[in-house]
Amino acid sequence: MNIPLPRFQARSGLAILIVLTILIGVSSVASQKLGGLNSQEKRGKQIYLKGESPAGEITATLGAVDLEVPASSFSCANCHGLRGEGTREGGIQPPPLRWDTLTRPYTSALTRRERPAYNETTLARAISDALDSTGRRLHPAMPNYKMHREQMADLIAYLKQLGGESDTEPGITDDSIQIGAVLPLTGPLAQIGEDTKAIITASFAEVNSQGGIYGRRIELVTEDSRGEPLQTLEATRRLIEKSGVFAMLSNFETGDSAETGSWIKSREVPLIGPLTLSPRLASPPNPYIFYLLPTFADQARSLVDFAKSNKQNDPAKPPRLAVVYDGTAFSQDALSGLQSQAKMYSMELVAELPFQSALKPEEVVGQLSNKSPDYVFFFGNAEDLKLLAAQLDRVKLNVSLLSSVVMAGRGAFALPPNVAAKTFLSYPAALPNQEDFAEFLALTKRAGISLRSPAFQSLAYASTKVFFEAAKLSGKQLDRAALINSLEQLQNFKTGVVPPLTFGKNRRVGSISSYIVGVDLIKQQYIPLTNPMTPRDKP
Repeated sequence: MNIPLPRFQARSGLAILIVLTILIGVSSVASQKLGGLNSQEKRGKQIYLKGESPAGEITATLGAVDLEVPASSFSCANCHGLRGEGTREGGIQPPPLRWDTLTRPYTSALTRRERPAYNETTLARAISDALDSTGRRLHPAMPNYKMHREQMADLIAYLKQLGGESDTEPGITDDSIQIGAVLPLTGPLAQIGEDTKAIITASFAEVNSQGGIYGRRIELVTEDSRGEPLQTLEATRRLIEKSGVFAMLSNFETGDSAETGSWIKSREVPLIGPLTLSPRLASPPNPYIFYLLPTFADQARSLVDFAKSNKQNDPAKPPRLAVVYDGTAFSQDALSGLQSQAKMYSMELVAELPFQSALKPEEVVGQLSNKSPDYVFFFGNAEDLKLLAAQLDRVKLNVSLLSSVVMAGRGAFALPPNVAAKTFLSYPAALPNQEDFAEFLALTKRAGISLRSPAFQSLAYASTKVFFEAAKLSGKQLDRAALINSLEQLQNFKTGVVPPLTFGKNRRVGSISSYIVGVDLIKQQYIPLTNPMTPRDKP
């Protein structure tokens, strides 16, 4: 595939288009021990971190109001810290829960009372009845947890290991963090894989030269890819099971990535910034995969917002929309976004024209002519877009044509002039300017890296920046739960090469905004027409 590098009118610096192909593969790396918790302790860790257990529901009763809620709303880690270190929560300072602290006398910072050491029996009573080791009531902020005896045993087994050496995540030592990436290092896309690997390696080296993250060096472990879905799954398994990486970033995603995503979820390993044409999101989204750029559905929604706000619309009637789309999953994503946004605005979708193997432009445009739309959305590849545009031009059908830069590529610069003048494309990446890209370009210069695959390299660079920031926010006691929690706290985080990123508890796409651009055939450039447009949720 030829990856087009678009240029922008009246913009200086490097133009980056995140247009991604999708692959993953297999290579072997030396294995290492994966974590030190046994199965019971792992179940206890799930209770501690999430308030959840495979053995059944756990509830928490809030003493002050006698309100029973799922323990997932008041997990131990929320107040006592991910590593049992104790935190400050709403002006209250819950105590640490390390086993060496629990099993010696302690003076509460909340009640100022002294208590003797806990044993397993009195600790279970503290958890279930909110009574300390002397039988006195704990602070009112401490809930009463209702769980089965086996669940209590699991939790106490984990508390004995909490924050200790055996509680350390795979891929982390006192002086290193191993990060995995699945890249096409052989085959027709080997150049892309090598270029992407070079950027990740250089970015890691830059941070390592400054002392790493809390004294830990970042190490990259890669797996090779030739683009087969089965290889995608196997490569991911090898990174996690054999290499024991702590997290992954910039993996190439195949079109059918559901099985791989499910496996990543089952192993609870974070993946930051997978490279894909459009994130395929489950509902609810996979909590361990963090995408950077918007889905085709959100790009389509922004295009509808643009069409709705166009000042050239007839104020006496709402715009009439039509859509032409192929049978790919990506086009189905875009179609769903178009349909939902059009429905929100009560805009009439007068024609939905699917095609499978080959577009028949005369037939399609004939159907469009009968429906008289104002805007025609196209979701498919660049060659079919050019066929559609040529036929629109031949019959002089006066409509605006809307699509995505990711789908159109440089095919947009081969459109007939009359059609190009009324073509509007969503652009999901950051519009380049020298100031924003300065840090990225300086890194490539220092490391002697050629920008042969700038789209992939810039997105991989953004993924490393996101990881560094989240790891630093997690503190010295880094683990996967802490990393995910820190990722969820990122708000309008700027990498310089993609739009500002925001994640959250149920948000796993960092940017849902797109620019809308026009086409300049003479200069072979895209023309920015809007600021980033976030899809509207209300008319």
